Amino acid sequence: MFNELGPWLDLGKAKDLLNRLENVRPNQALPAEYELAITWAVSKIATLEIDKISGSRTPDIYSPDLLTTGPMIADVAALDDLSLSGADSMRRACNIINAEADRIVSGSSAYLHFTFGERSGYERSRNGKRSFFRHRLVRRDFQLDEELRSALKSWLTNGQPNQPLVLRNTVISVVLERRSYVHPLANYFCTMPSLAYDLKDNPLYAALRSKSKQLRSAEGGVRRVVILGDAGCGLLRELKTQGSTSDHFTGGQIILKFLDDYPAIDFVIVISANRDRSNSGGKSKRFWRSHAFARPGRISDDDAERLNRILETMLPPQLSGYTAYAWHEQGMCEADAIGNYVPTEMGIGGERMTLRISARAVQDLIAGKLSFEMFQNRTMGKDNQVRRELDEGRTITSARFEPQGDDEDDDYLVLEFLDDPAARKLKLPAQLKGNPMPKG
Repeated sequence: MFNELGPWLDLGKAKDLLNRLENVRPNQALPAEYELAITWAVSKIATLEIDKISGSRTPDIYSPDLLTTGPMIADVAALDDLSLSGADSMRRACNIINAEADRIVSGSSAYLHFTFGERSGYERSRNGKRSFFRHRLVRRDFQLDEELRSALKSWLTNGQPNQPLVLRNTVISVVLERRSYVHPLANYFCTMPSLAYDLKDNPLYAALRSKSKQLRSAEGGVRRVVILGDAGCGLLRELKTQGSTSDHFTGGQIILKFLDDYPAIDFVIVISANRDRSNSGGKSKRFWRSHAFARPGRISDDDAERLNRILETMLPPQLSGYTAYAWHEQGMCEADAIGNYVPTEMGIGGERMTLRISARAVQDLIAGKLSFEMFQNRTMGKDNQVRRELDEGRTITSARFEPQGDDEDDDYLVLEFLDDPAARKLKLPAQLKGNPMPKG
């Protein structure tokens, strides 16, 4: 896609997009992936101009003929749960405490798990109304003071801890436990879910407001569109316009509130990756799903159909937003990362045995990126089918490459095995004098 989009990109934009696509941070890479995928799709179905100057801004997409009701200018964003979930503040606190723990006892942070407290209730707002609040008990500016540092040192240096440690002051309330194993990206927890307790004070509304600034200088008659990609965001998965409770709000309610506050924006499109699991054991269907939000009468049926064509043109998604975020976070999407391999398949027809195995895994093995043990674990598990075929006297008689399509990360190497007398001990002929071969 990136190569095909080249004729629409100047050097500066190409470098910017490339740098963001290769950024190790998910909140940089995933928005760039959405921007690339959507822009590429628009280039296939309509006239496209990228970063068309609009006042002092350069929105991502401009098309004079994508919509039937007039030109369209759009800006793309992708949202995750990082700030809404409090993960950024909690991880920061974990890192500060872990660094101090390792200074006290080398390597001790590898076994520490953190459970953060929360506080909720009702408070008077500026207009005098009572409103519900819920907060995680860790502030963004947390730092270890001498009292907390002393408590941590005492806990770590009096033998292996077998009781939790509570660290609490005005900026944090957290319980530390020593566990036998802690994943470095899953070493914290809080009972407070990723919900929005205010219609405007939340990351979704903030992102929409930021994008509206990109579009505010568009010429009259140009449709202004904000496109939001789901990069692992609970609010973009909960798009009902009526909330089930009174203490928190759905993504749909927040978007409608934004459209009321910013009438210059014509509509907001939410795009998320979906997968239908196959009940028959075959491949699951991967597809994009969209929701369009607009005030009554602002989007025609023809325009809605044209916007749906963008999704139909985009290559099928490989991963959900949450999975894609996790993969990027762990470096699994980097060019030199170990590949995502297609599953191994076996088939038997007559005397011939066929093995369909990951071509990328075989290449990684030969290139030295995979040890033999890793290769077997990732492709065959405990049963080494190739060794079993050789032990039974069958060797490879043909090999072919089986592409899985441009939208797949891996392809198949197909090996066929047949009986080979040179690879086994000799055995009696199947038919002997006076002992004819059985019929059938």
